[in-house]
Amino acid sequence: MRSIPTLIARPAGTRARAVLLGALLLVALAAPLAAAPGDVVSLEFERRMAPAEIDGFVAALFAGAPAPKAVYPVDVYWLKFESVYPDGVATVAQTQVFIPDYGDEAPAVRPLYAFGPGSTGVIDACRPSREHLLKVFWGRYRAHTIAHAGQGSIGLMPDYLGFGDPERDQYYMVAEAEAAVMLDAIRAAKAVVARGGFKGVAGTRNYVAGFSQGGHAAFAAADRLAEYAPGLRLDGVIGYGPSCDLVALFREFPDVAPMILYTFRNLYGEDEVDPDLALADKFAPTLDRDVTRQCVGSMQSYYPIDPRKLFKPAFAEALLAGELEEKYPGIYRALEANKTGLAGHGVPVMICQGTDDIVVYGPTQDAFVAALREAGSSVDYRVYEGARHDTRQAAFRDVQEWMNRGGDTGGNDD
Repeated sequence: MRSIPTLIARPAGTRARAVLLGALLLVALAAPLAAAPGDVVSLEFERRMAPAEIDGFVAALFAGAPAPKAVYPVDVYWLKFESVYPDGVATVAQTQVFIPDYGDEAPAVRPLYAFGPGSTGVIDACRPSREHLLKVFWGRYRAHTIAHAGQGSIGLMPDYLGFGDPERDQYYMVAEAEAAVMLDAIRAAKAVVARGGFKGVAGTRNYVAGFSQGGHAAFAAADRLAEYAPGLRLDGVIGYGPSCDLVALFREFPDVAPMILYTFRNLYGEDEVDPDLALADKFAPTLDRDVTRQCVGSMQSYYPIDPRKLFKPAFAEALLAGELEEKYPGIYRALEANKTGLAGHGVPVMICQGTDDIVVYGPTQDAFVAALREAGSSVDYRVYEGARHDTRQAAFRDVQEWMNRGGDTGGNDD
């Protein structure tokens, strides 16, 4: 990774501080070195949020659940960094960064919380970082990450690869792409924090977290850590209703299957993944138009939740009977190739599951937890009575405690 000059003297104002930091980053990038995944491209300061402002911003997210009170002001940045697509083409990705102001606290190892949002769609209009601007509220993902930053965690919320690229769509549920963006976002953010002179930070404990698709992404990052980012340490994986088993997802919540079939056909080729073999005649001919004209909320209204209505009868029968591998081997191979979490990564895990989840059923999550333990991970499995798919609010305080349970155990990577 290219070095970023250490900031020795900093202006007093937050905006001036960010401008100087960004200028120093750009000077570093001017060095004649080849770009590498995780390298910083640019850093832009957006604003500072005071604790009272944070409390107001996150209140709607926690409607019906106890809302946390922010302890720290939070500075909001937009960080662009190098990453790489599954086909090996280099790209520039983006993450929002939320850095608490620790004031006069002594330097300490702080939790770094990299959060993957749930499904929003495959086109750029559905980019998670646009949610608060469009006021469509797919999951109030920015509010969730800022809420954790207000408690003292350094928060990251990357946009998945493909978002922001006019030539590509999001690589939806593609484990390799999700792992790259999550790990590269952490590497870039750690470089900024380490070289930016932020007071109160002696290092980071690094957590990948995510809701639904974001849980899939978080476990993809753990699976590929040793190969893709061997110098990086992960201290934990946190999944809120993680959708890691794609065959089960087709069976239990097939509304998102058209986006997966569209993406996997484009990635692996129609000879391997042919959506026409799976989708009912009502939906197959207009797949491309349907998944590129709307975001996830409209898609869930458009596509039926019953696999017998979404899929062709023969495909639905094979899916529900557990016979995809035999009867639709190409589609099955693609789904299994992008199952995440079970590569034997050994990273500690916390899973937060609702008893009333209609996207990932309880027995499916139970089986995933058992498989994780069999693969060598310690798993703290929390089940929240009455919660549906989104357990982020119910689990908020438990997650904060879990991330801070081990004291200063990080900060020694890279």
